[in-house]
Amino acid sequence: ITNEPFIHHLIHFLAGIYIPFIFITIPTFTAIYSNAYLYIWLTTKSGLPQRWVFGITILALPAVLFLFVSWSLFISLMIKLLLIGSFQRLAANGIINVACWKCFRWELANGLIVACLFPLKLLDEFWLTAFFWRLMGAKIGKETLMDPDILILEADLLDIGENCRIETCATLLCHKFNNGGLELKPIVVPSNTYIGACAVILPDSKIIDENAKIMALTCVNPKEQVTAGIWQGSPAEKVNIEV
Repeated sequence: ITNEPFIHHLIHFLAGIYIPFIFITIPTFTAIYSNAYLYIWLTTKSGLPQRWVFGITILALPAVLFLFVSWSLFISLMIKLLLIGSFQRLAANGIINVACWKCFRWELANGLIVACLFPLKLLDEFWLTAFFWRLMGAKIGKETLMDPDILILEADLLDIGENCRIETCATLLCHKFNNGGLELKPIVVPSNTYIGACAVILPDSKIIDENAKIMALTCVNPKEQVTAGIWQGSPAEKVNIEV
């Protein structure tokens, strides 16, 4: 974003360093070394047989992982609630000047949320990815499978139907820069839609029908309308191929 005030750049720079360090890096190392500390403490202080010490340490590992994942995703949710609240309310402002604090909060929140998504990629579970984005405000239907490394920035504005498949590194952007300002627009993905790896769905585009297949590396540009069938390329064009 150009023409931002210097104070915005400074706060963004400092927050981008210290918030992930305090709330993600430190807890990560704490989770890694906690089991080692538990093993040492049980070995030297508890007096338990070695097989008991080893068993307790192994059993504690899933609990530590659960706490670490829960903490990281909780921080993402708190960042969104504290800095933005609701992206839908932000979108109601229309075009937002890039030099104002609203745009700055949007930029800062998205940067920090993306930095906190490491646990999703670590576990790589479809159910956890869908559960997290529902918590963040997205509407996601049943049996929809989403890879953990897809890029979503404004979850409140995203409506995904049932039985969809969104593959690795796909991008669903609900924002664009228009007339020197930030504008937020919703994206609706109908049921039974397939979005391939590294495909990009931009705001103001429309997936009209169910059973649309947007192939890998395809970009659906603003004002484009996608119907049932196979779409490929940039801009996206309907093609007749076997999948």
